Amino acid sequence: MINRCFVPFPELETERLRLRQVEKSDVEQLYEMLRDPEVAKFEYFYPVTSKAESLEFIERYKTELAVNEEITWGIILKETNQLIGTCCLGDFNEGARRAEIGYDITQGQWGKGYATEAVQAVMDFGFNQINLNRIEATITPGNHASVKVLKKLNFIQEGILRERDLIKGKLEDGIIMSMLKRDYTGNSD
Repeated sequence: MINRCFVPFPELETERLRLRQVEKSDVEQLYEMLRDPEVAKFEYFYPVTSKAESLEFIERYKTELAVNEEITWGIILKETNQLIGTCCLGDFNEGARRAEIGYDITQGQWGKGYATEAVQAVMDFGFNQINLNRIEATITPGNHASVKVLKKLNFIQEGILRERDLIKGKLEDGIIMSMLKRDYTGNSD
């Protein structure tokens, strides 16, 4: 059984990052990330065009959390106390003790290892705190950086799910990658 008790909100910490609930006060930084066409390129959403749309994301995160559908952390860079991304666990399957992980990092912080560090913390939480057996990710083909993050964390690429997701009006394949609890060591290479 998965322990989806997210009250109080579980804050996570790494060497350089703090993962916490996304708040309305994060709207400016969230807007800067979500409005970037490169960040949205492989996502289901189009770049946002206003702070009001970014606030809708924050409200959706809170609603999904309230019904235990998904938990989304804001990724905060300790050095600046700025939101630089989000990381989530959702699409929970109780019987299989499975969840899907997702993440976005603001473009100015790409290539610095922050996604790897945040995903590592969320994996640790998933396996050791809420009793997941499997964490999976579905990546749109072409998103090589996301595949690289997961390979660095020893995820196994299992195959391609044909026309799995509707992204910006088009059915897209998905690269399925996963980590099982029995294979998880808690460290990236």
